[in-house]
Amino acid sequence: MTYQQWALIADIYTPVIALVCFISILRVMLKGSMQQGLMRLVLVILSTIFIYTMMFIDNILHIWPAFGLDYSTHTAIALVFVAYFIVYKSRLMHLIVISMFSYALIMVHQHYHTVADILTTTVFILPVLLLIQSRKFTKC
Repeated sequence: MTYQQWALIADIYTPVIALVCFISILRVMLKGSMQQGLMRLVLVILSTIFIYTMMFIDNILHIWPAFGLDYSTHTAIALVFVAYFIVYKSRLMHLIVISMFSYALIMVHQHYHTVADILTTTVFILPVLLLIQSRKFTKC
């Protein structure tokens, strides 16, 4: 495949996984659990706010660049949706996780990010996303 074809796949990955996530949330709502569906939507939105807040903080404090790395917003936003499928133990969870590994390989192949960029972003971001989406932070 050409560089442009791989770039197209990389460009559509996050919108596709987001669409699948929102369809999953809509299905929860249509099955009669509007409150649960809305809560899931709010938690996905909070997760998205978190990853962009981290991007903003990194842009100001240069945390990743201090280590010769780059905060991977590509990875972080995709992980918002991956975390959703992990937390709610979707039937699609394994496929989604495999697709995320594939996306990471494409990002490295395309020179969008290094393996270190992707891994450090994942190690820092994913536990927080899982915490947010599991709602454990709201239980005191």
